[in-house]
Amino acid sequence: MAEKHLPEGVRETSRKLIEQVQERAAALGGRSEPRPAPPADGPAPQDEPLDRSDPIVVVVFGYPGDAATDRVAALFTAEGIAFRRMNLHDQPQAARQIAGVTGVMSPPYVYVRGRFWGGEGEIDGLRALGELHAVVAGDLAGLSDEARRIGKLREEFDDALTADNIAFRLRRGHILTLDDLDCWFEPGPEGQGRLFYDGAPRAADELEQVAAEIAARNADGELRAVWRFEPAVSI
Repeated sequence: MAEKHLPEGVRETSRKLIEQVQERAAALGGRSEPRPAPPADGPAPQDEPLDRSDPIVVVVFGYPGDAATDRVAALFTAEGIAFRRMNLHDQPQAARQIAGVTGVMSPPYVYVRGRFWGGEGEIDGLRALGELHAVVAGDLAGLSDEARRIGKLREEFDDALTADNIAFRLRRGHILTLDDLDCWFEPGPEGQGRLFYDGAPRAADELEQVAAEIAARNADGELRAVWRFEPAVSI
């Protein structure tokens, strides 16, 4: 597995950007009651001021008068699902951040419990599957394969940095970034394979030893460790 690294400044900016978007979506509370549907000939509901005392449920980022955003808002209202609608005209920096992190250039952007779930098509799809309410309730374990595909959900794994869990996840092909150096394991035939740790190859049969060393370093507070599923590629 070839591994290329982004410059530290770029990687740090990317990490902060993702954290800012997720924190902002999580901080915006859902309404305590569904928004009432506006009269057919009346104006669209206005975006509301931020109230951080509201419970976190659903946040819809979009623009006033945007048809797709209006349709998603109407869908949540029809389903009786509490949500908060945020005006991106008032938050141009947030608009750029969300577009950059999600790779989606046009609203609406729907966040459920701080996680990006998509736009109009994805929310329509979840409703058609009858699983929209399960997503809003946070019941992700029982979702169908199609709903998980819509939400781009992966199998859930424990991020604990214990020796056993590190060895288990490395065998599954996961990457553990340790102070910006990636550790990974490539299984091979007949129990052989390639292990990379601390910038150098190691013997495959040293996997448990390496996992124990990483766990000890973490216990001593010496590491900044992040689990990833894919390598970082320079552009």
